[in-house]
Amino acid sequence: MKKHLENKELNRIEKRAIEALAIAPVIKAVSQRIGRDEAMAILKEINQQEAFQRGQNMMIEGQNGIDELVNEVATWGEGGIWEMDVLEQTSTTYFFNVSRCPYYEKYRELGLDEFGVEFSCCRDEPYARGFNTQLKLVRTQTIMEGADYCDFRYYLLSK
Repeated sequence: MKKHLENKELNRIEKRAIEALAIAPVIKAVSQRIGRDEAMAILKEINQQEAFQRGQNMMIEGQNGIDELVNEVATWGEGGIWEMDVLEQTSTTYFFNVSRCPYYEKYRELGLDEFGVEFSCCRDEPYARGFNTQLKLVRTQTIMEGADYCDFRYYLLSK
């Protein structure tokens, strides 16, 4: 008797891993033709456009403030171990540090950590703009770039 696999939806990290495994050989080949910097810039630009659109798709007028951002951030690490410390949360700020990033760990496991910033980190700021045009992210370091932690500082600016 045949067994059918349960219809299980992939989590975000699994989806990114599949995307990374599919696109990395293309980026490597394109890098050989046009140069690594240009190829990585293209990868980054496409991922930023996708993230902005994703943020816009999440936006529901009046329901895209800090509380909704907090709920969305809570889903980012599903499928891996996500360690973060919330430093400040008000109606206009959400500051936290990530000390363990499952995206970094997955890309490193796959041997693709050299692409991690362009695959994932570059998405955060455009996602925030798409989610709320008044939401600003300031981040000065990431684990993907060799830091001990990622410093996320979200500010909800007044209109």
